[in-house]
Amino acid sequence: MLTGTSKLVRWLSPPCCLICKEVHGGQRAICLLCEMKLPQNTLSCRQCGLPLSTKIRRPSTQGPPSERCHACYRHPPHFSQTLAPFLMQTGMRELIQLWKFRGQSQLTPLLAALFESAAPFEYTRSLPESAVLVPVPTQWRRQIRRGFDHTWLLAEALRWQLPDKYEVKPWLQNTRYQTPQHQLNRRTRIQRGADRFVVHRGVAGRHIILIDDVMTTGSTARSAAAACVKGGAESISVWCLARTPPEDKTTDALR
Repeated sequence: MLTGTSKLVRWLSPPCCLICKEVHGGQRAICLLCEMKLPQNTLSCRQCGLPLSTKIRRPSTQGPPSERCHACYRHPPHFSQTLAPFLMQTGMRELIQLWKFRGQSQLTPLLAALFESAAPFEYTRSLPESAVLVPVPTQWRRQIRRGFDHTWLLAEALRWQLPDKYEVKPWLQNTRYQTPQHQLNRRTRIQRGADRFVVHRGVAGRHIILIDDVMTTGSTARSAAAACVKGGAESISVWCLARTPPEDKTTDALR
């Protein structure tokens, strides 16, 4: 609820939408119209979150087409499910760039709220008691340069969106300093993704929910999940804000 002072400030300096740059009367940093236009990842591989179409869905010999993509059938990742409610396209891409690369950490609660409102209810409300949110960390030098740990902030914000306050644990350590992911092509990202993480022994017997901002090739998530499996995790899921469509060749903010 806005106080009298807040109302006066908003009247003197009405908010401007971060996406369309138009003045609006809402309480969020983006207007309602832009929020409604955010690209939804509505039909996707249930395992890796890759956007699917009826043409590329793997046919099933029994019943309707499968909900998994070709890549997950050929080389299944160690995580069983990816929840990525948005596509890394116009609107969401601008928000993530402002948040991650331009130091606007105050956008974290907005991004978490957008995730929660777009994610299927049954996925975020049916977690096992052993569930724990584990941010996928960037290398510490990059965190210092950025000024904040964006995946940790996102995990904490998502925690408060859930009815049960699950723990957030720093159980992954990124041990390899390398060229930022968004400066690498797809093949190089995949090749360099292996053995990047060291995992804490606390993952043993727990349901691990890996928290990240964007999934592109999935190499980061695969490497993090492989480390969790070695540590004895019972099961692994991935939550991220957005998934990059396979035809999208942009390299901004990709993991």
